[in-house]
Amino acid sequence: MKKRSLTPLLAACAVLAFAWAALLSGPARADEIHSATPGGEVRLQGPAKAGQPVKAVFDLKGYQFPMGAYTAVNVEFPVRPKGAKPKVRPGYPETTITFAEPGSYRVLILLNEVSKSSCGGVRAKSLIEATLDLDVAP
Repeated sequence: MKKRSLTPLLAACAVLAFAWAALLSGPARADEIHSATPGGEVRLQGPAKAGQPVKAVFDLKGYQFPMGAYTAVNVEFPVRPKGAKPKVRPGYPETTITFAEPGSYRVLILLNEVSKSSCGGVRAKSLIEATLDLDVAP
């Protein structure tokens, strides 16, 4: 009976494990919008210039918030130039972002519906998750 080495099998398993880990940990593709409301979107309006406000405008295509619910908007900048962090004035249906520094930005925008029950506790429903790339001029 011929003995076979486990080395090639272990090497193949290691390669597959590394490939799977890379797929799971990779960054989201830019300019993606996921919406819990059919056709819901967010778009940036205004000149992308340092010091000038840009509006993130949400469109939920007629979605109505339940009575007592409110919105929570989160904006993050996982990729941005060194220097001052952009100023964000969150709001719905518009959030205002002012970029202090020119350069390339990746902007993550989250719009959530938040409601509280009479017994305590909070329920959050994600309505829009967007990853947008933006080049800000001087």
